[in-house]
Amino acid sequence: MASSKGGNTTAHINTLHKRLYHALNLGFRRVCVDKEKKWECTDIEIQRHVVRSISAFLDCFSRATANNRLIKDSISDIAGALVFILRYKNRAVVGLAANVVIRLIRIVPPSILQSYYLDLVESLSPLLSLQQLEVSLPCAVALNAILLNVRETKEKEVWKILEDAKTVVSVAGNLQNFSEGGISVEWFQEMASLLSSIMLKWPQSRYSVWHNSALMVMLENISQKPDMGLKFATLKLYSSVALCGHGANELLDNGKPMLDMMISCMDESSPQNARMEGLKLAQRLATGNQECLKMINICSEPLVKATVRTMGKWFVSSGKLELDQMSLLVEACKLALITRWEGKHHIYFWKYRISEALLSLVVENFHSQSLDGYASLEEEVSVADKVLNANFLPSLRSYVWDIIGFLAAHCEEEFDSILRGDELRLNFLVTCACLTFSRSVQKGYQICQNDIISASQSESASRAVLMMIYSPSKYISSKARATLSFILGDDGEQNLNSLVNFLSYIPCSGGCVLPNVLQTTVCLVGLACYSSIPQYASFILRNQGLEILLSFCSWYQRNRDNIGASSFAPYPQSIAEKRVCCWVCTEDWDNKDAFLLYALLALAELVNHSFSEQNHAEELSLNRENVKDRLCTTLQEIRDGTYGSGPRWYAGHILSYLGYYGFQHKLGNRLMGAYEDEECSDMRLVFASGNSASVNKVILAVRCPMLLPPEERAHGGSTISTESSQGTVQEIRMSANVDTLALMKLLEFAYSGYVEVESSARKKLKTLARHCKSKVLLQMLCRRRPKWGSPIPRIDIPLALTPKFIHFSDVILVPKETNMAGFNCRSCSFTSPHAHSHRVILSSGCEYLRALFRSGMQESHLDRLNVPVSWVGLTKLVNWFYCDELPNPPSGCKWNNMDTEAKLHELLAYVEINSLAEWWIMEDLQNDCAKVILSCLESARELSIKTIELAASFSMWKLVEAAADHAAPIYHQLRDSGELDELDDELVNLIRTAAVQFSQQGG
Repeated sequence: MASSKGGNTTAHINTLHKRLYHALNLGFRRVCVDKEKKWECTDIEIQRHVVRSISAFLDCFSRATANNRLIKDSISDIAGALVFILRYKNRAVVGLAANVVIRLIRIVPPSILQSYYLDLVESLSPLLSLQQLEVSLPCAVALNAILLNVRETKEKEVWKILEDAKTVVSVAGNLQNFSEGGISVEWFQEMASLLSSIMLKWPQSRYSVWHNSALMVMLENISQKPDMGLKFATLKLYSSVALCGHGANELLDNGKPMLDMMISCMDESSPQNARMEGLKLAQRLATGNQECLKMINICSEPLVKATVRTMGKWFVSSGKLELDQMSLLVEACKLALITRWEGKHHIYFWKYRISEALLSLVVENFHSQSLDGYASLEEEVSVADKVLNANFLPSLRSYVWDIIGFLAAHCEEEFDSILRGDELRLNFLVTCACLTFSRSVQKGYQICQNDIISASQSESASRAVLMMIYSPSKYISSKARATLSFILGDDGEQNLNSLVNFLSYIPCSGGCVLPNVLQTTVCLVGLACYSSIPQYASFILRNQGLEILLSFCSWYQRNRDNIGASSFAPYPQSIAEKRVCCWVCTEDWDNKDAFLLYALLALAELVNHSFSEQNHAEELSLNRENVKDRLCTTLQEIRDGTYGSGPRWYAGHILSYLGYYGFQHKLGNRLMGAYEDEECSDMRLVFASGNSASVNKVILAVRCPMLLPPEERAHGGSTISTESSQGTVQEIRMSANVDTLALMKLLEFAYSGYVEVESSARKKLKTLARHCKSKVLLQMLCRRRPKWGSPIPRIDIPLALTPKFIHFSDVILVPKETNMAGFNCRSCSFTSPHAHSHRVILSSGCEYLRALFRSGMQESHLDRLNVPVSWVGLTKLVNWFYCDELPNPPSGCKWNNMDTEAKLHELLAYVEINSLAEWWIMEDLQNDCAKVILSCLESARELSIKTIELAASFSMWKLVEAAADHAAPIYHQLRDSGELDELDDELVNLIRTAAVQFSQQGG
């Protein structure tokens, strides 16, 4: 007779099935004649009997035999009985019932149980607050198993149940009360696993975990315990918390104990699951640039050491890598992508021989092979060709190329001095990357976008070669160029011709989308790489490559919104990684407008080639058909537009060949107004010719300190200028050796961050910029390529507010508050809230203040200016004056978890500033405030009424109307709740009118 599990016969199963229904029938009730029966029984002994009968019946089955008709027909009745018993909450039975739920989930496929998940979640969630171990432990395990399998379409309903039951608070409270010895380690692990699962799926759950300071302290204490089970559970919690940007920052603010545990768990002596979780946590903490740097500053060397060793220490058995080993390698490679950020960790990657680890992922049995110097480059290429054809660990190749590419991009110029015998391995990696890239170029249309692994390799190898060629390291750059030139050989011009023809087709096609994303990437990268090699640059110029690239840039500008992602084969993200929240990440240099960046890289090399001393004849290509005018116009639009940092930097770099240096900023334009206004100055530079330039000490102090007298530069005090010192102008005699025009141009750049210079004056300005240590201007005058990842240079006027320069302050801003607990000024002895400032900065941003300071009235001579805003509003106002940016209110889960009063307190500062900006006639600031306020109302419409009241009290009617539009969708709710009763009839009518318009528009 057939058996089901462990020798159970069909007869035995039938017997247990009959016993099951004999027990279930004791609790079945009919709600009414037409409806199905429902299980309800409050008798504890009957409940226990039913649970045992279900358990005995389930013992006959496994996941493999779960399709048995008897179990499928019984699921509804079993689930109904378990749900009732769990909801009855009798502590003598619910633990047993929860254990049966666990077995049910393990046996029956999720597809069959999905319809019962909601009832089971609703039944199990409240039980987690019970303090009995035998109840809370199986309930946590059962609930976790359900949450891991619940369908995405049901997640919103499940979260509503968890939220109503305060499940996260209960579980966090349970963990918070954990103490070794009192409760088992297993209990802690299961509670932590459940909380981690909830945070992975529902971002809104994370705030109440990382915001729980007592829980965070307890986890920090546990992280220092030797028990690996406790460490693993804590790692999972940290890893889930780190999906929230705010949570990650909280973890890193006191991160050393956590990071020490994380790195210790990455060690090869640790269990596989702990190593995996340690690597994942590190990846999530490195999601943003600033957070990654925080982590690196704490544990740079041990983190890199653990990462590289994980990548390099593994073994192939039977010619195949074990699945768990491959998973570990993938996570280690993902973590090694922190090389995309600049920082001191790069030196440690080289120290621990990253090139050796990477080669072990490219070359099979690498450790048994010798890479002693090859007799020739031809021999090295031949060996690389065989290695690549072997296609060893193909899924890891993309990581290898990107890692070595980022390392090359962030090298220093003197990099070759730290190789320490690693040259051979690095050379071979360069050769392999160049060979992979050249194959991609040769394939052209044959590149298969559906072959994800091959496509990803083509794209990442292309980027890697690009970064190698443009590396600051002369060693890597020259090696990559020489290798690529050799590989191209006689086919170089033929390949280039194909690339130029393909690129020329795109703008001429009339389409607004790319014909082939991957081929376009390889084409643009190819042109950028080949253009750096003089012989190929000449060929591209002769074949109108510059004009074609320029046309592509213009086409990209017109069709930017239709083009989509620049990366064809990004690394696959897990479900958890797709559900990050509250991360405000600095963009990677090339992840925004990458196509445009690659085109500009090629353009830059062609322009450089045209301007080089050996190629005066080819400079004429810039004058054909007004190409130079088109080039200037296009580049200026990119430089001053909303493009990524990489394209903007390279547009500025190319413009430096045409006499335009720097970046235009609103703040710079304002400061130029002060520079051109002699009445704002407090220093005059007198030239030998008798001419002079009026300047401001504070601007020079932060932008070009070498122009200040030594005594001003060395000032270390915190004295604030008084009324008697205002209006005095210090004269400084300049040496006759100083070129007047060059100095005037240097001052213009110091104030505005931008200057236009004729070629005849460039050399003298370069000498002066070098002497005055103006790094950005000197870089552009020397036409040095921007380093990969460099941010757009800012006008660093906020430095004027630091203690080092506070002695230049000549006015104090005083808010409405006269007392504030904990206020302490580092620059003076005043105890009431205030902010030090500078008249020239305030005047440059506000015509009202400019007129006030010049009016001759009493207020113009005072060194204290009362500003009718709160202290919070004043700090935001000062930030706008010095940075041209209005700080945003808390975002993400911080904002969502603030109560209404706290949100209103935040909004009040912006309403105050908005009102002040109207009085002071500062239209730009008004617009910035309005954007922030309306953005807050978009995410919290319940604030609309209070905002309308506030705005009306300040007579800001435009803001009142905008807030009324935000209140329109919830008008009926506001009316029924009585909130509108507090408003004037005029304001209520305004909201009602907005609601009618909203309804008529289909809202």
